[in-house]
Amino acid sequence: MIFLDSSVIIAYKNADDTNHTKAAEIFSRLNEGKYDKGVISEFIFTEVTTVLALKRDLNTATNVGNILLDAKEIEIVKASDVFERTWDIFKDQKNTKLSFVDASNLACMEQRKIKKIATFDKDFLKIKSVEVVRDP
Repeated sequence: MIFLDSSVIIAYKNADDTNHTKAAEIFSRLNEGKYDKGVISEFIFTEVTTVLALKRDLNTATNVGNILLDAKEIEIVKASDVFERTWDIFKDQKNTKLSFVDASNLACMEQRKIKKIATFDKDFLKIKSVEVVRDP
């Protein structure tokens, strides 16, 4: 499995994004079954739809939200399932500047025993327990 950060989903759905081609390749490999299944959290869903509504428009955000909800190759983890662990990771970080949502990514990955994360966020490169996929 692979965790999908909002940066990759947004880049994939925004052709003007500088990382669009890389994101498209990651999703192509996901669709081919290379990563088995993609995983996001409700926090990521919220972040993606909010950013797309602000950067693009509500219609784009709604369409992408529906795609994520309907996608068979993507599992959505409930925020309540990882909230306490997310808070612990967020407040105890020392060498990173992770947002609360980024901390939730790590909590989801821990819970599901996922080692790979698709992200363009450089803070994840500092975390030894994960493998960052950004240039497939």
